[in-house]
Amino acid sequence: MPSPASPVAFTVLGVEVRWYAIFILLGIVAAVILVRWLAKRRGMDADFPIDAAPWVVLAGIVGARGYYILLRFDYFLANPGEAINLRLGGLTIHGAIAGGLLMLAFLCRRQRQPFLRWCDFIIPGVALAQAIGRWGNWANQEAFGGPTNLPWGVAIDAGNRPPPYAASERFHPTFLYESAFNLLYAVILSWLVFNAPRLRWYRDGDALWIYLILYGSIRFVIEAMRTDSLYIGPFPAAHWISGGMIVVGAAMLLVRHRWTSTEVAGHAR
Repeated sequence: MPSPASPVAFTVLGVEVRWYAIFILLGIVAAVILVRWLAKRRGMDADFPIDAAPWVVLAGIVGARGYYILLRFDYFLANPGEAINLRLGGLTIHGAIAGGLLMLAFLCRRQRQPFLRWCDFIIPGVALAQAIGRWGNWANQEAFGGPTNLPWGVAIDAGNRPPPYAASERFHPTFLYESAFNLLYAVILSWLVFNAPRLRWYRDGDALWIYLILYGSIRFVIEAMRTDSLYIGPFPAAHWISGGMIVVGAAMLLVRHRWTSTEVAGHAR
C-alpha cells in the first residue's frame, strides 16, 4: 500500500488543506446522513441530528484534542501554540466519544429528547465516521504498526519511521484494520437500530453498549500492534480506556436487560 506523496491535498489562497482534515470532514458528513436516515426510518425528529450535529462535533473535537493534550502535557506545556493546530493530527477517538456523548446528553435534556434512543441512532454514525476518518492517519503516515512483509503493508517515509525500525520500509496498516472493523460495526449497528422495534430483546441504548464492547475489544488488540502509543503508567493509554469501555458496555447491557426483564416479569404477575 503506497502512502500519499504529500499530506497536503491542495492549497487555497496560500492555506494548505490537508487530507487529514478532508477525511475527518467526510466522516462527519457521512455520519450525519446515516443518523438522519435511521431517525427518519424510526419515526424520530429528523431535524434534531442537523441541529445537534455542530455542537456534538465541536464537543467531540474539544474532547479529542483535550485528551491528546493531557497525554502529551509536557510537550504542549513547552509548545502552547501547537495546542490548537489540528492540521497535523492529534485527535483521540476516546476523547471524541466522551465529549460528543456529554454534549448529546445536554442537548437531549434541554430539548426533552430520549438520550439513549438518540445514542442508538448516533453510534452507527460514529463507527462510520471512524472508518472514514482513520484514512487521515494514512495521509499523515501515522498510527501504523510494526514492520511487515505482507502485501498490504503500508510504505512509510524514512522521516516518519520509529528509530528502532529505521531500516524497515513497510509496516502494518493498523489504521486500515481499525477502519475495516469500524465499517463492519457501522453495518451491524445500523441493522440492529433499524430492526430494533421487531427485536423483543432490544432495549434503548443497546447499540451504544454493544459498540463500547466491540470497539473497546478491537482497539485493545490493535493498540498492541502500534508503534506510536501514548502511555499512562506501564500500559498504553488506549488499553486503559478500551478496557474501561468493555467493562462499562458489558455492565450496562447486564443491568439494562436484567432490570427491564424483572420489570416485565413483575407486570406479568
